[in-house]
Amino acid sequence: MDNLFESLPKLLWLNVSDNQIEVFDYHFVPVNLQWLDLHKNKINQLGNFMERHDLNLQTIDASHNELEYISSIQIPDSVQLLFLNDNKISVVEPFTFFKKVNLTRVDLYANQLSKMDMSALRLMKLPPEKALPEFYLGGNPFICDCNMEWLQRINGLEHERQNPKIMDLESIYCQMPFARTGAFKALVEVNPSQFLCQYETHCFALCHCCEFDACDCEMTCPDGCGCYHDQSWRANIVDCSLQDVQQVPERIPMDATQVYLDGNDLRNLSSHSFIGRKHLQILFLNNSNVKSVDNETFSGLARLTALHLQDNVLEALRGNEFQGLQIVRELYLHNNKLRYVHQHTFATLFHLEVLTLHNNHLINFPVWRLVDNPYLGHVSLSANQWSCQCQFVESFGIWLNGNERKVSDSQDIKCFADEMGKQPGSYIIDFNVTTCMNTTATFTVIQPIVLDNLLHPVIATCVAFVVIVLLIICVLYRVTIRVWIYSHCGFRMCHKTTNSEDRDKLFDAFVSYSSKDEAWVNQVLAGELERGERPYRVCLHYRDFPVTAYIADTIVEAVESSRRTIIVLSKNFIENEWCRFQFKSAHHEVLKKRRQRLIVIVLGEIPARDLDPDLRLYLKTNTCIHDSDKYFWEKLRYAMPDVQNSQRVVHTYSSIPERSSSYTNKYSVNSPSSMHQNLRGGSDTYWA
Repeated sequence: MDNLFESLPKLLWLNVSDNQIEVFDYHFVPVNLQWLDLHKNKINQLGNFMERHDLNLQTIDASHNELEYISSIQIPDSVQLLFLNDNKISVVEPFTFFKKVNLTRVDLYANQLSKMDMSALRLMKLPPEKALPEFYLGGNPFICDCNMEWLQRINGLEHERQNPKIMDLESIYCQMPFARTGAFKALVEVNPSQFLCQYETHCFALCHCCEFDACDCEMTCPDGCGCYHDQSWRANIVDCSLQDVQQVPERIPMDATQVYLDGNDLRNLSSHSFIGRKHLQILFLNNSNVKSVDNETFSGLARLTALHLQDNVLEALRGNEFQGLQIVRELYLHNNKLRYVHQHTFATLFHLEVLTLHNNHLINFPVWRLVDNPYLGHVSLSANQWSCQCQFVESFGIWLNGNERKVSDSQDIKCFADEMGKQPGSYIIDFNVTTCMNTTATFTVIQPIVLDNLLHPVIATCVAFVVIVLLIICVLYRVTIRVWIYSHCGFRMCHKTTNSEDRDKLFDAFVSYSSKDEAWVNQVLAGELERGERPYRVCLHYRDFPVTAYIADTIVEAVESSRRTIIVLSKNFIENEWCRFQFKSAHHEVLKKRRQRLIVIVLGEIPARDLDPDLRLYLKTNTCIHDSDKYFWEKLRYAMPDVQNSQRVVHTYSSIPERSSSYTNKYSVNSPSSMHQNLRGGSDTYWA
């Protein structure tokens, strides 16, 4: 087009569409041109190398070209109608349309826009009487990450008079960065919390401890996982699915709101696996080969609303697996191997709305107890091995007929005449209880009388066999039985009472541990002992010792002032604490006289080759509990002394001659927090 139209000052309309033009510059057109049609060419840039600002163009049609980006210098300030659709535009620079005060319509649909800053569409503030420009953006492959959330609400900002009106907002589809929400989704249907950006690490501006691994305000995505957040960080999704992990990752961010652990090989969910994740709302553990769930596994998840445990191999629920989930609304347990569910398992789920139990091996779970929950509106129970025993079927049928709307598969629930589930009986909802009772009565009448002669010898033999088996079990599992009796009845069987000299000790237990295990000791061990049903008075090595105190003296004094001594034995303890001469000698000095009061907690796996002879002796001659033991807390409380009634006790410290003057003051036993404060260097009054 060079040197063709510059000398035509009266030219107003110019149509050069549907040609093979590859190069265009505004220098090619005269000043007074008002209408320019360039569509259907091969132009890749609207050039303005001379930076002309004297143009009077009102309409520009550059659609169906090969434009890749646009900027403010490429659009004359006088333009009213701008057609840029069906190009390859992937970049709209910020403030491209800012000074275009006459703009009424812009077509940008059918381009390659995936991301765009809100400032790219920013306008000069328009007066109230002037209509907002109309923009068309559909047909672009937008990625709805956290930086594109503005696009959904831009039409609601008309009062600012600085943004155009998007006319085809309902036609805009965007790709979600988190694949579980769907590859493409209509923009108007995307929830604000679904505009996500991926992150590896993040530290909030007010976080001052991110140099430490255990800092709650530092968020690090676990290895092999994908982590996503929205613009406000109210949504924090951690996706660790299909990673073949065998245990819950330790570094799940504390602020996580949704965690995906499905498709893994978790097998057992241990106690306190998600401690500290107080913002977690949705947890996916489905299809992860989960066979058992320990008590208080979900402790601390006070905001959890949905728990997915379907498609696993769960066999039993003992009653305390879901403690602490007061506001959970959805619980999915279908497609497992559940044969036993304790009748109180769902009793504390006061806001439960959805419960799926279909396709399990349930036989006689009293489903009618679920009527106590007023919020429960969806239950599935089919494809189980429900018993055809008359009394059970009668209760089941009465409940089912009154709750057909709640039970989504009520018409498909059958009972089975045999325990193997191979001989199906009638549908529960249609079961004839009268026929069942008559059949039972007839069966009783035709029993052979000969059985009476054999009844007594058989019973005697069975009783003798049962007694022998029980005696063997009592001998082999005597420790476990004692722990169980104590945890359920509060009675110590075959246990020596505490010496009277221990009753006035300041602490119930002194805990010695490595500083690297402080997070577990403070949050889990001390948290459970100090705030349990029977709270203990606990002295922690790194929490309660005076900072400048001589370590050997403080250890000796702490052990002498405690009814029990707990050593948290871990690799960190062996490598960092036990190798210090003063630390080791102080423990030897006091424990050689008080070995019967020592409790060893083994934290993690410790090879026998890493233990010196003294530690091996402690493990053999004292109470030793592994943190992975399913009865860990019951055994620990059994080994601890009985909790004494709070009373005012007066003591005088005199165990360290060179420091005796600072410890001869009287103190009272009332408040642990005050005691801890004073041990750190406060006044001489001690409270426990």
